[in-house]
Amino acid sequence: MFKQAFRFAFIALIWKQYKSLIISTLMLFAYLFLISNVHSDYLSHLQLQQKSDSSGLSFLYKWLAYATGISAYFMFHWWRSKPKKSNNKEKIMAELESLNTDDDPFANIRKRRNLRSRADFIDGKD
Repeated sequence: MFKQAFRFAFIALIWKQYKSLIISTLMLFAYLFLISNVHSDYLSHLQLQQKSDSSGLSFLYKWLAYATGISAYFMFHWWRSKPKKSNNKEKIMAELESLNTDDDPFANIRKRRNLRSRADFIDGKD
């Protein structure tokens, strides 16, 4: 019973962590499979029509479609992994500076250059 619960929790954790990677990879495989099947259908159609004049161009389109799909996949993951630039620290510091010192009990501590612990006071370190 606990083994099944552990498996379910593990799968849920993996899904939550890597959901976009799993879905995008499955979509890439489906895209490549679709392109491959469309191309093979086109080649069989050309063979039935006994035409081979545009088969070379179809290979070019196939590989161009492959390259487009794979580059879109990598660009999506590169774009998702870029760190978001945020000025949270600057916003918080500006907000703290705007507070009245009577309302902020930590204003005195924040203005100190270096903080000392209780052990530093006992040891007499300056």
